[in-house]
Amino acid sequence: MNERAPTENVDLERRAAPRQKRSQDRINKIVAATKYLLENDGADAITTSSVAAQAGVPVSSVYRYFPNIYALHCTILDEFMLEAEAIISAILEDPEEQDWRISIFGMLNGLRQLVAGSPSYGAVFQLTLTTPELRVVRERWNLRLAAVLSHRWHKGMDGFHDGDPEVVARLTVEFYCAAEVLIFATRDRPEQAETYFNETLMALQRYLAPYLD
Repeated sequence: MNERAPTENVDLERRAAPRQKRSQDRINKIVAATKYLLENDGADAITTSSVAAQAGVPVSSVYRYFPNIYALHCTILDEFMLEAEAIISAILEDPEEQDWRISIFGMLNGLRQLVAGSPSYGAVFQLTLTTPELRVVRERWNLRLAAVLSHRWHKGMDGFHDGDPEVVARLTVEFYCAAEVLIFATRDRPEQAETYFNETLMALQRYLAPYLD
């Protein structure tokens, strides 16, 4: 079962990593072990003891670099955010692409493929809905993604008109991220997950069309 802690003043930051290669290798082992447990045993299997055992390091080593389990989850989420932002930038900044449906939906499909290819990302992202300590991380991610879209639409890109770019961007992100959790939860039923994804795109297209067409 996940370790619980008061939601107030929970330290979500990884401790500063030493520069020695041996220490960095140990951190990498700890993160890799956490991902393995998330993908094979589920979030409830993540404790400092189980992570240490999977990584082959003392429990004290986990605490040396991560103040709690939530900091480990945040490290994985930070990796996801960096990879996701690279996908988003590559698609949205493509000068050859002008149709908003292709660019926006291509971005969402890219994010879906990223989660599908790295189940630990989806597992931790799911935790941000159910774990109070991690909600702030989900909020931070949603705001970052919404800011990318609202900045684009403030400049009139994609033909944006007749709406508040920040509001439309935020609702777009919130709707998709909620749907993505459902899609991830049905990943063992590919046809159903695909149906959910297609329905999500259809709903978003209908929502965005009055602002972007």
